[in-house]
Amino acid sequence: MAAPARPSIWPDLSAKLVARMLSAHAGLGVILGALLYIVSLSGVLVVFHAEFARWEQPHIVERQSVSPELAQSAAQSVLDHARAMDDTPDEIMIFMPTPDSPRLAGGYDDSYWFIDDQARLGERIDHGFSEFLIDLHYYLHLPSTLGLIVVGLMGVMMLALVVSGFLAHPRVFRDAFRSRKPGNGQLSLADRHNRLSVWGAPFHVMIPLTGAALGLATIVALVLAQSEPEMTVTDMFDTVFGAGAEQTAPAGPLPDAAQALRVVAKDFAEDGLIPWIIQIHHPGEDEQTLQILTAAPDRLIFGEYLQFSPDGRFIGQTGLENGEFGQQAMASVYNLHFGNWGGVPVKLVYVVLGLALCVVCVSGVQLWLYKRARKKGPQPRLERAWIALVWGPVALIGLCLTLDRVFGIADSLLAPVFWIGLVALAGLSQFAPSKAGLSCGLKLTGATLLLIGASAHFLAYGASGYQNPAAWGVFAGIILSALLLTGDALRQPRAEAMPAVVPGD
Repeated sequence: MAAPARPSIWPDLSAKLVARMLSAHAGLGVILGALLYIVSLSGVLVVFHAEFARWEQPHIVERQSVSPELAQSAAQSVLDHARAMDDTPDEIMIFMPTPDSPRLAGGYDDSYWFIDDQARLGERIDHGFSEFLIDLHYYLHLPSTLGLIVVGLMGVMMLALVVSGFLAHPRVFRDAFRSRKPGNGQLSLADRHNRLSVWGAPFHVMIPLTGAALGLATIVALVLAQSEPEMTVTDMFDTVFGAGAEQTAPAGPLPDAAQALRVVAKDFAEDGLIPWIIQIHHPGEDEQTLQILTAAPDRLIFGEYLQFSPDGRFIGQTGLENGEFGQQAMASVYNLHFGNWGGVPVKLVYVVLGLALCVVCVSGVQLWLYKRARKKGPQPRLERAWIALVWGPVALIGLCLTLDRVFGIADSLLAPVFWIGLVALAGLSQFAPSKAGLSCGLKLTGATLLLIGASAHFLAYGASGYQNPAAWGVFAGIILSALLLTGDALRQPRAEAMPAVVPGD
């Protein structure tokens, strides 16, 4: 006689509620896939964030270097302005010309200006669109610490997907280099997904790995700080990146940054270090200090912090350039992640591989939707929402570009426009007559907005206003992107955006 079945500890749920929960579970999967895709897409654009900044204000005079005396006068001009406004800045920063940004600028708090050859404060820095892209990729427009942690966790998840995907498909490396006849939509999509995954495997591992390291460093510091009661999170970061200059000066004239710059040129140029950011803490007050962050264009490290006495004598460095291996490795994560080494050729390679990663993210979710449709029947709501979440960000980035550059919308409104717009598109997609029409419409909308934004910006400054090659490069890139979107939208206007599932696939 069979033993009676043990009663379940779970309460009986109605079939309708279970169906709703399954639908919500699937929807969360699509949302997570969309966030991974948005982080990847914004990362592609952030590779050229310095070029975007130069394009936003293309008429600013550029220079390869400035004299130490001009840099010192620039710092004094910033302090004089602060005093005239009754401001007491905690720190003054002067941005020296570098290969990525050959402009002299400076400021304090949230106010920064370009500075001319007479050390006069000129036009206020306005990088609303490029800052919007950076905040989207770094933080998903969440509060900075929370955003870094969330994006870092997504990097861990992406790395897990890459590794588990290879382990779950042991033949993928062999099949990636075999040619076979194109099959139905699902088979062709699977081939594309697998091949791009294998061909870009080193990149697809390195990007989420370094992204996770950048994003989760705060969590690691919090955990370590708990084990050392006398240390804070700031102290943890200071052990790697330094705590700044220790020698202070009394209230009075600013520290001698000009002399410090001469020391950098004399003693550190052979190491490939060039001045990047002059940092004067508590300027003009008691305990003011001087530190210079140098860049290292020919190395993976983002730079080295050099500390100076108030009279410009070198007193020490953090060790990012010549310290312990782990310290140098941590200093290299940022440039390795964003392709900020090797100049434009390396950045272009990162863009190509980054776009391939976007395709892998999108095709992975599409394959999941195919399999779900084969088991549970057509999923029109999820499929339409996914199309909106793939092409909607492209259109909304074009909208934000146009609003910022053409209409001068407040920078703080760009993030709400993007996210509210994305939610609205996902909802409105349910009313689209067809998936193909929805996909085509979003692509054409994105292309139109990119063309409007770029063209209006060009007309506002004119050819004579585009005074640097980066501005021309970004302009050409935006126009090319718009043309590619248009061509893709019109290539197969009658084909469904997601082909129907073929039985037996």
